[in-house]
This record gives sequence, structure tokens and C-alpha cells, in this order.
Amino acid sequence: MNMVPTIGIETHVELNTNSKMFCNCAVVETENPNENLCPTCLGLPGALPVPNLKAIESITMLALSANCSITKNGMFHRKNYFYPDLPKNYQISQFDLPVGVDGSLEIILDETKETVEIERVHMEEDTGKSIHKGTGRIDSATSTLLDFNRSGVPLVEIVTKPVIKSSKEAVSYIEELRQLVIDLKISEGKLEKGNLRFDANISVAKENDNELGVKVEIKNMNSLRSLEKAIDYEIERQTKLIESNEVVIQETRHWDEDKEVTSSMRSKEGSADYRYFSDPDLPNMILTDEFIDNIKKTIPTLPSEKRDKLSETGLSISESNYLGKSEEWIYNLYLKTQKITSDTKSTYNLITGELQGQLRKAEMEELPEWLTSEKLSEIIKMINENKISFTSGKEILTNLIQNEISPSKYAEDNNLIQDNDSDEIAKIVKNVVESNTEVVERIKDGEEKLVGFLVGQIIKSSKGNINPSIAKELLLKEL
Repeated sequence: MNMVPTIGIETHVELNTNSKMFCNCAVVETENPNENLCPTCLGLPGALPVPNLKAIESITMLALSANCSITKNGMFHRKNYFYPDLPKNYQISQFDLPVGVDGSLEIILDETKETVEIERVHMEEDTGKSIHKGTGRIDSATSTLLDFNRSGVPLVEIVTKPVIKSSKEAVSYIEELRQLVIDLKISEGKLEKGNLRFDANISVAKENDNELGVKVEIKNMNSLRSLEKAIDYEIERQTKLIESNEVVIQETRHWDEDKEVTSSMRSKEGSADYRYFSDPDLPNMILTDEFIDNIKKTIPTLPSEKRDKLSETGLSISESNYLGKSEEWIYNLYLKTQKITSDTKSTYNLITGELQGQLRKAEMEELPEWLTSEKLSEIIKMINENKISFTSGKEILTNLIQNEISPSKYAEDNNLIQDNDSDEIAKIVKNVVESNTEVVERIKDGEEKLVGFLVGQIIKSSKGNINPSIAKELLLKEL
């Protein structure tokens, strides 16, 4: 019996505005609890909310970038529920008139492009934070503390349609959404800081069923690894229940990171349980054509557009996706360098491999100002023309990261220029072969891996100043 999983993702993106959604309290990172508060944050009687224009601009930009239709005459609603970290006992959110509807996001799965449909993009405020003393879990905590610094921070919720079919597809979607908010500069997009938080709605049905299975929501996934593992576990759990003719309960479940299992938290609420109604303290959110057009003009190059531009240089879809999700300076460095070298493979490999590796080792997040695409191209050209070995190219790159040097002059001053004179190399080859007669016999008896040993001896004899390819070619002829 084949089972078909269906997944929808709800993602909350914390915007990087200076102030909160409905008051002037600063949005800051601090370990001091309850430091940035006011009557509006705490829902005190008589406090009135005032919408944050910057946050509305940010959500409109995100909705447009996700190919959504914009609701020009929207409004804020009150979502009513009772929880200690929600002092008003309601959350200002949006219900049937969100900012964006019916959007889509292009994602990459291996070497293919897929599309994830987005149902809605809406604006709301964040809640406070509950800190459970003891184990960190509410069911075994010795006490619970409340910090309202986060209360009122602007949040955008992005809800997909139930169209995702696997955990890997879900991870690719979050990676794409994260890169989008970073490129739009509306959020830091850091999972470890809680800038991006997501829940998964999962159902499993038999292959020939006309309806989707019972939906279960999974919470507490704070990394892409957690998301993938939680979805896979829940699909397996529901599949076993259905195959055993047991009932799948509609509920909210908690992902236990240590045990790598989901456990029941509470029955799943429906929209009727929240008793939505329009917020009487806030006017309708009117987004004019002029406002929307002005936002469109500020949208930068999107991740999908970056991929297309990178693919035009000859990179594969997965390579373009990787490079497009790198830091902006890496993306620009590749394009400038590839334009000079016209060598896609060498440029990509040197930047994403050796250059990034050396920068990580040196604990550097950006290039020194003297390491330009022209100097990087110079190293690539010398390697491609067999003037230097790749090992020498790495040495030059290391020194270029540390000092302002000329790659070609450094190669000359440090005897890194390879000898490509076949006659001279042939003499060295002959000497090495005559000095290693036992190894030569073993090669003739079938131990071909020893050819590499002899090439190494030839390079050593020349103090590293000959072309390994020519050396190997002449060695094979000699043998």
C-alpha cells in the first residue's frame, strides 16, 4: 500500500525594523529581561497601537517578491487566545484580508527547478517569551519566567499551500525563503537567533484517496536538520497508524530534538477557536497603487534572478543555487572574475573551494580590498597556461590574502614558474627512472599506482619547478 505525504509550511520571519510593530519601543538584542516595554507592549488599558510603516513596506516587498497578488484594502484582526506570554490575551494579526495571496517561490531540488505555491503572506506582532526553569520544557519545569522584550516585534507569516511532498523539498523551500528575506534586507534570517521560525503541517493518505489525510502540526523545529528529521519521523508515524487501521488525531505535536521523536502537545485549533474580528483600534490598511509601485522600484536582484544570471555563465543549476546563496561579495566576485577568465569551472572551483576555505581558516568574513577579480584571474590564467602548478597557485592565493602582492611577480620571485621544456624534463625523467629500477619493474608487473610515486620523485628532483602533466607524459613514454 503506497502512502502519499502532503506538507504545508508556516514560517514566521522577524523583521529588522528599529521599533516594534505598534509602538516606539526599540527592537534590540539584550539578555536583560523586560527592558524595552511600554503600555502598548503590555496591553495596558488605554494604550493604543500605531502601525509601523517600515514593517508594512517590508511585508509588501516580500509579498511582491513571492509573486503574490496584493490586497489593496486590507485590515488588522484580533486573534484571541490565552497564554502567559500574551498579555493582551489577543494577538494583532490578519485573517481574511492578508497583504499577499496566491504567490509562489521557485526552489531547487538537486538539478531541477520546482515551484512551491504560497497561500498567504500576512502581518502580525510577536508574543513574549516563556523561559521554563529546570529542564527547559514546560511539563517538567520548576518555574516559568516571562520576558516581554519580544512582545510586539513585527512578524511576517508566510503560509504555503499543502503542496510539498517530502522533507527535502521542505528544506529547499526554507532555504529559498531565508535567502529571499536576506537579499531583500528585511530580516537577518538567522535561525539560531529566531529570526526565522517554522512549523510543518503534515498529513498522509493512501495513494488512491480523493481527500488529504488528517493534518498534524509539528512545532519546535529550530534548524533545517530538525525540520527534515521531524517531517520524516511524522510521515513514518502516520503511515504506521494508517497501515494498522488506527486513527490519526488532528493535533499539535512537539519535536523532541534529543529523542528525535514527536509527542502530543494539544488538540489542533481551528480558526473559529480564535474568534477573529477586526481590530477596532486600527484603521483599514490601504495600499495605494503609488505605494505598491514605489516598493517595486526598491526590490533588488532576487535569488531566482541570480541563479539565472549564474547559469548563463555555464554553471549547473545546483552550482548556481549554491553560489547565489553565498555572500553578496562572493556572488559579485565570481561574475567579475568569470567575465575576465571566460573559464567557468576554474573560477567557480577556486572561489568556492580554495578561496572560501582559506578565508574560513583565517577567520575572515570578507576579502581584503586588494584581492580583486583581476588578481584572482591572474592566478587562474597562470595555472591554466601551465606556468604554475595548482599547488603554487594555492601558495600565491594564501600570500595574496595576507598581503598586497602581484601574483605573477610573486611567482617569479619565489621560483614557482614551471619549466615546460620537454628536453630538460626528459633528462630528469631518465635520471629518476634509472635511479628507481626496482619501482619500474613493479610498475611493469602491474602496480600502476607507483607511477604517481615516480612523478613525485621527478617533481622533487626539479624542486617543484616543472609541469607535472608533461612530466607524467614523458615518464609514461620512458617506461
